Amino acid sequence: MRKSMIIRNLHNWSPYTRFTAAFFAGSSFVLVTLTLHYMGNYFYSAHSYKLYFFAAILITFFFGALTASIYTLCASIYANLYFAPQFGVFSIMMNELERFSIHFIFVCAGILFIEILQRQRFKSKLLLLVSESRYLSLLRRDNQILQYKRM
Repeated sequence: MRKSMIIRNLHNWSPYTRFTAAFFAGSSFVLVTLTLHYMGNYFYSAHSYKLYFFAAILITFFFGALTASIYTLCASIYANLYFAPQFGVFSIMMNELERFSIHFIFVCAGILFIEILQRQRFKSKLLLLVSESRYLSLLRRDNQILQYKRM
């Protein structure tokens, strides 16, 4: 009887559950928001997106691109609403649009590259485990044949 290896959800390389990913994403959102409020108006008006986008890249490294993409969209809307000048109003002027676009392109590129690298790392780890299990099964089979010939 031949057993084949069934790989379910190959693209989900993260070992963490969705609940854990959502918990850490929410925690980092609250932490970054409190940090920006603590730093004051002069700091967060100039750096409204940077800390959120840095947290999104870290979330990508540990939890995957989907969680980081959702985090980036929510955080960019929130940062524009509460930390960009004309506070409390969701508006994007031309200079803000340019700054937001540059930051958003950089974070999307970072998310994409980290996701590709993590998938390749997971694939190589998976291939290593498969080759090791095949080697052990061949070794067991050879031992069985040797045992049979001795009898």
